[in-house]
Amino acid sequence: MSAPLPRSARLLDELGLARATPASLMARWADAADDTQALGGRVTAILGAGPHGPVSADLAADGPHLLVEGPPGSGRTELLRAVVASLAAAERPDRLAVVLVDGRGVPTPDATPGEGLRVCTDVPHVTTHLSAHDPVRMREFAQSLSAELKRRAELVGRSDFAEWHTGRELSDRMVAQRTAAASREDRNGDLDSPPSSTLRLRPGADRRRAEPAPPLPWLVVVVDDLDALVSPALGSPGRPAAGSVMRALEAVARDGERLGVHLVAATGPCARTAQTEPVRQASLRVLLDAVVPGVAWTNRRRGGGGWSVRTGRRRCSRAGG
Repeated sequence: MSAPLPRSARLLDELGLARATPASLMARWADAADDTQALGGRVTAILGAGPHGPVSADLAADGPHLLVEGPPGSGRTELLRAVVASLAAAERPDRLAVVLVDGRGVPTPDATPGEGLRVCTDVPHVTTHLSAHDPVRMREFAQSLSAELKRRAELVGRSDFAEWHTGRELSDRMVAQRTAAASREDRNGDLDSPPSSTLRLRPGADRRRAEPAPPLPWLVVVVDDLDALVSPALGSPGRPAAGSVMRALEAVARDGERLGVHLVAATGPCARTAQTEPVRQASLRVLLDAVVPGVAWTNRRRGGGGWSVRTGRRRCSRAGG
């Protein structure tokens, strides 16, 4: 089918917000908390405007990973910023964490706002921003990301992220019931009263209470200029450490879906990038064209079908079921 698309799109309009105020965002987060279909939280990103409303991608249902491809000047970074903002608007910070990686680095410490992904660091969900020009920080980042994957694997065990949260909800309810029962016992202090007239001390009630499972939020790793990490420029300060960062990102691409970790990456033309795990594992793709400003199309490959949207030329097409 085909239908006219709007000439421009404003993220707040697509989010249904007049203004991004604390009250409006907290209302959205409260709505997300009541969504029983989104175990552990929402990971929904707005990609643009369509003829019948916003075009969005659910990283959990449609992903696990999203790749944005396009030449310089096609708007890759701007789209990544919109993705970060829409992810943050969909879920509260304790249920969603975001990590930012600027593959080409930021030239100076006092870079102007809006350069790269640094502008997104004001979002409360952002825990880390890596600028790929400092070899020491790059290696530390790679180690930290690998350690987080290992921690999640130990927590989740043989299950996956959704199963773990299902079990956690059951565990929390059991803890709440035990806590209520223990509070009734505490009215008599720490003494047991057996049938005989002998009193004996009982172990402290707190030691018998089951501890709730630790929180495990969604984690989204957003990478701009993935191609610069795959093929760093000669003389780049981050060139020696780029390999360690890529190995950590490839681990996310391979194992992240089961562990609640998603990768959103943008890349320019690079033959070597196509051979990497972040590209191979990306089931959601956005292709940007710099020839006609604002032209983009999205392909979703899941369940034997897919759809594509083109903006700028005011055309929408759909294929498959």
